Amino acid sequence: MTQVEGIVATAGMVAALWGAILLWRGGILAGCLAVLLSGCCLGYPLFHIPIQPIPITLDRVLWLILLGQCVLWRKFGWAAAKPVGGADATLGFLVLVLGLSALGLGAETADTKAIAKLVFFFIMPVGIYWAARQADLSDAATTWLLACLTAFGIYLAVTAIGERYDLGWLVVPPYILSAEHAEFLGRARGPLLSPIGNGILFGTCSAAGLLLFARAGRWTRLVLSLALALMLVGAFLTLTRSVWMGVGLGLVLVGAIQLPPAWRKTVVAASLLAAVVVVITQWENLQSFKRDKAVSAEEMAESARLRPILAAVAWKMFLDRPLWGCGFGRYGEAAKEYFSDRSMELPLERARPYVQHNVLLALLTETGLAGAGLFCALLTLWARDAWRLWRSPRPSLGQRQLGPLLLAAEANYLVNGMFHDVAIIPMVNMVLFFLAGAVEGLTNPGEEPAADAAIAAAPRS
Repeated sequence: MTQVEGIVATAGMVAALWGAILLWRGGILAGCLAVLLSGCCLGYPLFHIPIQPIPITLDRVLWLILLGQCVLWRKFGWAAAKPVGGADATLGFLVLVLGLSALGLGAETADTKAIAKLVFFFIMPVGIYWAARQADLSDAATTWLLACLTAFGIYLAVTAIGERYDLGWLVVPPYILSAEHAEFLGRARGPLLSPIGNGILFGTCSAAGLLLFARAGRWTRLVLSLALALMLVGAFLTLTRSVWMGVGLGLVLVGAIQLPPAWRKTVVAASLLAAVVVVITQWENLQSFKRDKAVSAEEMAESARLRPILAAVAWKMFLDRPLWGCGFGRYGEAAKEYFSDRSMELPLERARPYVQHNVLLALLTETGLAGAGLFCALLTLWARDAWRLWRSPRPSLGQRQLGPLLLAAEANYLVNGMFHDVAIIPMVNMVLFFLAGAVEGLTNPGEEPAADAAIAAAPRS
């Protein structure tokens, strides 16, 4: 064994030991956060082993470990058995429909790329959803969760400043600034290499900081104020209009929920008025401006004009296959004939290289009313349960605050989803499904573990 191999082996053993301690003491919640953090910052662009058909990455390995951890926690009675709610059943039917579609329902053969898309963007999020439902989300644990999200938002903001102003020493990991990944270079695209995905993270993390602010002391509020200001700067540096709208809506939503009822209408009305004034006075500037290093302002304006074309193509595809769609993951192949359709008086060829720029239209074209309808129902049920959790008198304040946090995350997801297929941005579904699983676990708490000895021996989150 060489010296380098010895150092690597020693570091691996130390990391494994500390990882085991973290999972034991932190419980399932710590496992979930480890998967999310590694997926966001230590994912495929930084490190992967190119094994077919599925390359190995750190977050995928940790995801499997997390599922094993959940099985053990249930086996030894350290996690409560929780009843299946309406949202859980809806999610199960959605995965069934997507799975049948990806495997070739209505198509001649199964598509390997479609199956990979299903695994990475839906099956893995469902796994972390199931894990989060089992987590011990005590008041202290939820406070730490909000604090971790706030700290992560500060990291993203510092990285955004480094990206925008070419301060490489502020950007970690360094691949974020690499010209090897040319798309969106020059904007705050973050470790996900996507300003839209980065913006959704900003919206979620800033909402977590605002929730902490509501019950913090004077000096902690000062720190949180600076953190929130920094995150708003980071969100602005994504130079993405949908991100600005999503972050703003999420913060107004969280702020209004926590205000006394007498103040809510005034604050919401003032926020809407301010937004309208900005849009009216800055409309020309908002329509086109220089963003990516390699893309001009005129090209950015052209990209906005493609969305009506993509919407028209999606509508035609839906009318031809309204129930099951063209098949999950098969949009690129199925849409070719529609871009050659001369019956529509639109420059269809311009949009040929692009994926659908709307998360609901993307599902509608590929899975029809069956998939898109179940997905809309799922988001609605999650929002309902988030509101119920916030309004419930039984949980602690820290537990109840996960309700508004999920509502803010959904607001950011849907606002950005009206202009981008956010479901295929790495880690976006993972974060959303994790928060939804946490809320569903608190909404349907089930019975406590039966054995007192098991409760006493259980690792604490």
